[in-house]
Amino acid sequence: METTALCLTGIGVLALVGLQNSLLLAFRHNSLRGSNSSCSQVLRSPLALIGKIPVSYFAVVYYCGVLGQLLLMLQQERIIWHWIAIGVILAAVVSCYYAFLLFFKLRLVCMACVRLYLINAMMAFVLLGYYWFV
Repeated sequence: METTALCLTGIGVLALVGLQNSLLLAFRHNSLRGSNSSCSQVLRSPLALIGKIPVSYFAVVYYCGVLGQLLLMLQQERIIWHWIAIGVILAAVVSCYYAFLLFFKLRLVCMACVRLYLINAMMAFVLLGYYWFV
């Protein structure tokens, strides 16, 4: 049970940090003026949108969903890892795709985006550690 609590705590903390970072990106997306930084160039790119919705909004919804699922699991006193695992794996795959676009297609380095990719990778490693040790 200690490993489960440690993994849940790790994913929860990482989801909070990811939520903060994705909210920062969503705010930056809405407040773009004439800045020419690499983050602004990424956020102005058509690759930063899915349809007409910024990708950072999807990240906010994802991290809120992970935190909501963790809170729901704590209330029910029953731990079901399936939804968390599916979300974390999907986020890791999407992060790899967007990292490819960022580095090889746009040829830019946005540190806020890189932080999100690292957070998703760490969440995947915590999940892997849970399945490895339990």
